[in-house]
Amino acid sequence: MRTVRFRRHASDAWFDDDCCVAKCCVRQFECDVRRIRRADPQNTTAIDAGIAIWTKRRREYRHMLRTKREKFWLAKVASESSSPRLLWRSIDVLLGGGCIPSSLSVTADAVHAFFDAKVVGVRSSTNDAPPPVFTAAPPGCSLMEFQQLSVDDVVAAVRQLPDKQCASDPLPTSLLKENVDVLAPFFTELFNRSLILGAVPTIFKSAHITPFIKKSDLDPGEPKSYRPISNLSVLLKMLERLVALQLLDYLSAADLLPNVQSAYRAHHSRETAVLKVLGDILRAVDSGDLAALARLVCCIRYRRSCNIAAATADIV
Repeated sequence: MRTVRFRRHASDAWFDDDCCVAKCCVRQFECDVRRIRRADPQNTTAIDAGIAIWTKRRREYRHMLRTKREKFWLAKVASESSSPRLLWRSIDVLLGGGCIPSSLSVTADAVHAFFDAKVVGVRSSTNDAPPPVFTAAPPGCSLMEFQQLSVDDVVAAVRQLPDKQCASDPLPTSLLKENVDVLAPFFTELFNRSLILGAVPTIFKSAHITPFIKKSDLDPGEPKSYRPISNLSVLLKMLERLVALQLLDYLSAADLLPNVQSAYRAHHSRETAVLKVLGDILRAVDSGDLAALARLVCCIRYRRSCNIAAATADIV
């Protein structure tokens, strides 16, 4: 037994008990859908019904959040209209006070040239690097071609999409979900041709890039102070998910994934990686051995998660 300290982040002022109950309800429906999928993956009727109810409650919850946020700020602005100082302070918070805006002196061409030069520099510095070392796959493990997608596969992928879209998408994602039965056959034909030819449509490779300043203390007039955030098409993301499902199925069936890999796998997360490391440390201490834990800094930029268990398995 050990005592831990849990720091709770303060909720927004307009997030009341009704929002909390609605959030718990949405989370419960999501857990029910995941439980049905694990228990009976072939029961598509129950899964689709659960997804429909979950999606409906999630939209109602988001509508409640928008309504309460709007009412809260309207009432706050009305109550502080007689005090300009408080009013402008609230407006600053509402508009994202503390966030440094992009500098007008940094153009899109300057940011583009900076990152092009950065990529060229990385390539030139790694030209003399030794070739990668890898372990050959066992005999009989090969993935020669992707399986053809069905309309049901595309429909399920569309219904799992979040309600957001890119500026290049011809229609909102919510409208896409409402008309998925009509559009799914066309998407299926497009995706299958892409898998057969091994090529992604050129229009899918276009991204809307928004530069964000990395830290508040950096100079907004320097291109190196920005991090490019790419917003891709919804159809490309859906194609990536469908391909990833087949790749993960192949890797799992061929037993090609390391046992300690926790990133990008179902039922694996940072929590399971930390538990693995903690368990190794406790077993080493209980057996009378010395245990050392080293923190490894990942130098790959934009990587959102690291495999803690794989990095420390040989150290413990």
